[in-house]
Amino acid sequence: MSRAFDRHAIALGDPRAVGVLLQRACEEIADVEHAVMTSRDGLVIAADNVSGTMADGDSIAMRSSAMAAAAIGIGDHFTSLVTQGRLQSAVFEADRGCVGVFPLSSTLLLVVTSAPAVNLGRFNAAAKRVLGILQAPAA
Repeated sequence: MSRAFDRHAIALGDPRAVGVLLQRACEEIADVEHAVMTSRDGLVIAADNVSGTMADGDSIAMRSSAMAAAAIGIGDHFTSLVTQGRLQSAVFEADRGCVGVFPLSSTLLLVVTSAPAVNLGRFNAAAKRVLGILQAPAA
């Protein structure tokens, strides 16, 4: 096994370590506001500090995890129906920023939200940086 693979497996297998990496991504990447790792069935695995904070019994992580699972399920079905191959991401652009859902594995999803006024191009670049932090945490 390669050294990079070892770091990747350890990072994704430890929710606390993933939470630290997601927090690091939010702090280092100006265009990223929130980052959450969730299961494909909508359960929160890890989140940055702000996303995981409870307010009135709810959090951004909890709300986004269920919606991410639904979005990826619909996206998988849609891309299959139009024969475009395997879904790589589902990205939504809104008037106050973007939200992206990225499959990390057959069971894990990454949800990334942008800071306000970030356009789709900048968001895609920022989200790829978050993926890079998760895939090579020691880099």
